[in-house]
Amino acid sequence: MAIVLFAGELRKLVNGRDEVRISAGDIQACINILAKTYPRVKKTVYDKNGELSDSINIYINGDNIRGLNGISSTLRETDEVNIMSGFAAG
Repeated sequence: MAIVLFAGELRKLVNGRDEVRISAGDIQACINILAKTYPRVKKTVYDKNGELSDSINIYINGDNIRGLNGISSTLRETDEVNIMSGFAAG
């Protein structure tokens, strides 16, 4: 299962957990699975149009998904996903 890490204040979205393990084929499926247990995840990660929010950055093994295939970026079982505020990322 991929490890999903939430940075800083975003941990509150997953009840303060440092990490969540998810088995999903891509980032969109990962977010949807997370949202079933933690509904605030979807509201925070996506904007009102259903697009990835400008205030959120998601990385797979250190690579920003915006430079990959966005929310369609493939996830492998060994991947580490970091979800953080765009402001925290620099």
